[in-house]
Amino acid sequence: MDQPQLAVFKYKHGGRASFSGKRKVFFVVSLILALALSILAFPAGLLACIVPLFAYFGGDRTLCVGPRYLICGEEIVYYANVTQLKLSEAAGSLSLQTASGKTLLIERAKFPTSARKANKIAANQAAKFNKVSAKIVDKVRRASPALAAAVT
Repeated sequence: MDQPQLAVFKYKHGGRASFSGKRKVFFVVSLILALALSILAFPAGLLACIVPLFAYFGGDRTLCVGPRYLICGEEIVYYANVTQLKLSEAAGSLSLQTASGKTLLIERAKFPTSARKANKIAANQAAKFNKVSAKIVDKVRRASPALAAAVT
């Protein structure tokens, strides 16, 4: 039962937020209650429909780095299936191409930060991107040592 933990980083990917089991139950229950309330008290009851919308569209968008795979939104990339790896530090992007032809692009600008000044935002995003990309590149190289990584 000793399963390795995933390293989870906040990342604004284009996909949908993860929908955990508790969030699904809350969404269904709040949707049923909102529909019942909107039928019973029509004009004011429509405001109750906001709660299920927050449950559906809310949530954390994350990038999960595991020991053998990477989860970004609804995409799962196994490190052993990566055929091409391109890390561009100048552009702030990491591109992973799999054997099936899918490409996952991780960009520096999509890492959120709580800083307010532009230079602090850039520094925090760069630090987070460098940390995550180093982990991913290391794990991909371990999974497939013959992979030629292009670093620019």
